[in-house]
Amino acid sequence: MKKFLTLAVVLLTALALVACGNESGDGLKIVKQFSAQDLGSWTGSVTPDGSALGTATYNAEGDFTVIRVGAESWGGVQSPVLTLDLTKQTYIAIQIKEVNDAFKWTVKFVPENPEEGHDWGLYVFEDNGMKWGKYVMVDVNSQFGQDIIDVYNGKIEGKFWIWAVGASDANVEVLSFTILQGNL
Repeated sequence: MKKFLTLAVVLLTALALVACGNESGDGLKIVKQFSAQDLGSWTGSVTPDGSALGTATYNAEGDFTVIRVGAESWGGVQSPVLTLDLTKQTYIAIQIKEVNDAFKWTVKFVPENPEEGHDWGLYVFEDNGMKWGKYVMVDVNSQFGQDIIDVYNGKIEGKFWIWAVGASDANVEVLSFTILQGNL
């Protein structure tokens, strides 16, 4: 009987904690998510000098998108215009299926109306080789810093760039790209 009462108390406590957690609004919430198929429709990135147009090709069989550098041996693709609300704690998560050991990938956020020095974007993820289906996540507020957040009054409209880097045939296979807000 004691075991039954103990189990009942533990279950009721767990349910109460879960119920309270949901009402408090704590935790991460997905703001925008791009599947591999969505990423396949992103267009070549347009840089301030008009170069670096890459390509995105969706692979339905493997459910991933291959992002390739442009004809000038660098570049990638860009998202549609989005608004980052950095008045709230914001995170970006990307899931990389594969990147050849000779290549790397990077993600930037490029403001639509950039302040001086921001026309080539703000690094979200600097060049790296993370792969094998792993997620990589960054705290955007911390990455950009309070000075940049203040310059844009907490909200920045712009596009994400996902670039393959490292060689004229560089590419990266991406499974998903997600914007989240809330507390960890």
